[in-house]
Amino acid sequence: MDVTDRWWATAGSGLVFVIIGVLAERPALLLAAAGLGAWILATAAVAGRTFTQAYDRTTVTYTLGADDTLVDTPIIATVSLSRPNTRTTLPVTVQATTPPGVTTEAGDQTLSLAPGDTEDTTEFTVTASISGRFEFPKPIITLHDPLGLYQTHVEWETTPTVTVRPPTPDLHVGRGGERVDSAYGQHQSDRPGPGVTIRELRQYVPGDDVQQIDWNATARLAETYIRETEGETDRRTTLIIDHRSQMGVGRDGETMLEYAREVGIGITRAAATRDDPLGLRTVGDDGLTNIVQSGTSDQTYAQIESRLYDLVPTTADSSSGGRTAREARERSDRLTDDETPFARILGAYLRDQDPYVTRIRDDPLVGTVRSVRNQVGADDVLVIVTSDTDPTTVTEAAKAAVRGGGRTILFLTPQCLFEPAGLTDLDVAYDQYRTFETLRQDLDTHPRMTALEIAPDSRVDAVLAHRRMSSTTR
Repeated sequence: MDVTDRWWATAGSGLVFVIIGVLAERPALLLAAAGLGAWILATAAVAGRTFTQAYDRTTVTYTLGADDTLVDTPIIATVSLSRPNTRTTLPVTVQATTPPGVTTEAGDQTLSLAPGDTEDTTEFTVTASISGRFEFPKPIITLHDPLGLYQTHVEWETTPTVTVRPPTPDLHVGRGGERVDSAYGQHQSDRPGPGVTIRELRQYVPGDDVQQIDWNATARLAETYIRETEGETDRRTTLIIDHRSQMGVGRDGETMLEYAREVGIGITRAAATRDDPLGLRTVGDDGLTNIVQSGTSDQTYAQIESRLYDLVPTTADSSSGGRTAREARERSDRLTDDETPFARILGAYLRDQDPYVTRIRDDPLVGTVRSVRNQVGADDVLVIVTSDTDPTTVTEAAKAAVRGGGRTILFLTPQCLFEPAGLTDLDVAYDQYRTFETLRQDLDTHPRMTALEIAPDSRVDAVLAHRRMSSTTR
């Protein structure tokens, strides 16, 4: 409880009485000062009890027009204040505020009840300039005593939250330009995913469901094989999102990371709908940046979404000291015409050196996938979202993911479809897309791996339409 300026003025009057009474030797003034002090103490006790009773009878409702919105999209915030029509002698004020990143565009964030008033409502418009999950600060209730001597500030118990998403990209998820509608958990019959357990591989016999035929095993073994499966509702999934510097390729709001984030959020919400256990790892240029342990609580899903919204491309660290194969070859070529013994030895060393293993060991994506697979074992499904920027790294990460019999779903962004300049040369873009598709198909042939592409739908259509038109005119 705080005192007001009026309290200080009243207390100051008592102090003046004391000073004059002492100097003038007038006991009456001292008695008046003592009486005033006793009155101040009594009003403080009464105000404390009155404030407690008034707060208990006060109700504040703070709501938002939506709990899920887009960046720079206005939403209405509503604050209501009410109290019963008894003993409504105290003035009450409520002040609502917004969290950092959310601004008030219009409207009044303060509402008040004068003595005798029982309810009031205010509305104001808020807009978030960045994506993320925002919890609004608790509104502050200020109570004043009728004499204007005291006031108290109390936080209300509840407050709204809102999830702000970046503009939804024209997302395409599929294989070879064909959209896959089951990307978020409605699994295809021939490729069991999260929620399905592979029991055994056996030869096909008449009467078996042809949808259970494992075409990869059939082609490999030259006999028709099927995989028997059983439903499993509690299979855990770990989501691994790559947000290294390479994922920043693309126009503003249309980078590879934006599309990776959209897939991650889709998987998170699908898991929440089915109460599937879900965990999260995010990978930057220097290693892990986020760890959310697997769980099924609303808090876990909300935390994963919040971490995904907060992701930005990290900065590559060029100080690691590693040497690429190209650099080694260039240094070796410089020594070709040098006939000294030292040059011959050094040249042979550079030609024979295989930096691939060193680079892979130091790669944060491969290291994260390997670590997660070792931690969770073969029963958990890994969902990896990355790009084709470094095919060697992607391949090594895929190998680590399926090691020991683990099941993996890999989402790849083809960098050729995210260039900021756009599809300036469709022939070149198609050739690059074919190279990407070869990589994706190679990964997709593994019986425990599902490899899918994620890209702007309009650019996928443009590249494939150009190819079809070119084939028709030839």
